[in-house]
Amino acid sequence: MQKLARGRIKDLMQFAKEKHPEDPELANHYVTLARKIAMGTKVKIPLDLKRYICHNCKELLVPGKNMRFRINSKKHYGTYLSVTCLSCGHITRYMIKGRAKRKSEVKIDDPSQSKTDFEYNSG
Repeated sequence: MQKLARGRIKDLMQFAKEKHPEDPELANHYVTLARKIAMGTKVKIPLDLKRYICHNCKELLVPGKNMRFRINSKKHYGTYLSVTCLSCGHITRYMIKGRAKRKSEVKIDDPSQSKTDFEYNSG
C-alpha cells in the first residue's frame, strides 16, 4: 500500500510541474491530492519533491514564476538557501553549511576531551 502511495505522490507532483504553465490552479490541486495521499497513508513526501511545496500556503513552487531563491552567508550562522514564496511571502531557510562541525577524531579515553567538543569555523 505504501509503495503504491509513494508512486502516486511522485506521479501527481510530476503532473503538477507539467501543468503549472497552462493551469496553476490544477497544478495546486494535484499538490493538494499528493499531500492528502501522504497524510492518509502516513507516507513521507520525498525531500526533493517536498522542497517545491510552500510550507505556508501549500502551493507548488516553480522557480522564476512564484518562487525566488537566494544563497546567503552569515558569519555567525553559516551558509543557507533562502526560498521565498511569491504567492504568500513566506521565507524558508535550508542550511547548506553549518557553523559548528563535530570533531572527527575525538579520543574517548582522554579525560580532557568529551564527546560534546565542537570545532568552530572562522567564516
